[in-house]
Amino acid sequence: MGREAEGAIRYLGAEGAGRILIEGSEVILRGEVRARLARAAIMAVRVDGDDLVLDTARGPLVATVGAGVAERLRTALLRPVPTLVEKLGVSATARAGCLWPVTDGVLAAALAGLTAPVAEAGLLVAEVLDATALERLVAALPGLAGRHVWCVNAKGPRAVLPEARIRAALRGAGWIDSKTTAVSDAVSATRYGLRKT
Repeated sequence: MGREAEGAIRYLGAEGAGRILIEGSEVILRGEVRARLARAAIMAVRVDGDDLVLDTARGPLVATVGAGVAERLRTALLRPVPTLVEKLGVSATARAGCLWPVTDGVLAAALAGLTAPVAEAGLLVAEVLDATALERLVAALPGLAGRHVWCVNAKGPRAVLPEARIRAALRGAGWIDSKTTAVSDAVSATRYGLRKT
């Protein structure tokens, strides 16, 4: 996929087979060497033969993944991390309509000044943190055809409403998920659109 690879990993004195994954704001190591490293903590990225080398304040992270793969990963790491509004597809010319007030601070800050009345917005946002909000969203879906809805839900084991339940309800209403993104430490968002027949 260009943003992950398997190989030999060396970091902080540990060494072994594993996988390196480049996520939005971090690099994740899985396998015999496990770690999470904020992309902002990477001071330099280079390719040395078959190795991808990430220089950090704690020492180098070396992933032996092959020259071609290392170069692809280097390119991905040097690409600027998209902002939340870029991931959502929101801008000054493509404003979002919030179906009801947003309570997540990160999302509210990202959308500040970039919202429009629901009737005028081509892209919609709905926080669905409990069963009541899910019922409200499903009831509103018939009037939202032709637009995408970002369904914002709590993540992790403390979520009151599991993401699978939200997906089942929206799919049952004929809407299909097409993209997911992290929003904050507390919530993520999944984009839904009416399934084309």
